[in-house]
Amino acid sequence: MLGETFTLLRPIYYLIAVFSVCNLVYIIFLRNKVKASSYVIVNSFFFLIIAAALLFQEGIIVDEFNRSGDSVTFYLTILLGFLFIASFIFQRKKIRDKN
Repeated sequence: MLGETFTLLRPIYYLIAVFSVCNLVYIIFLRNKVKASSYVIVNSFFFLIIAAALLFQEGIIVDEFNRSGDSVTFYLTILLGFLFIASFIFQRKKIRDKN
């Protein structure tokens, strides 16, 4: 137990690395091809995925150490979900009003 490597948060770091690579690709290649509002929606989706993965990993960690989970992180993940849905709806409404 003492010499074991802690790897429960490794998937979160993978998600953040993929997110960073996607941002780099956007900055280098897609800046003029993709609208900024669409890019904000994609970034919001990535943040929602990262928050959900963190919540899932937190559940595994508190189960391993026989602790109770934090309800604030659950509520913040739900809030991020609502914010993503709201930004998606407002972007679609803006596009519809423009046409």
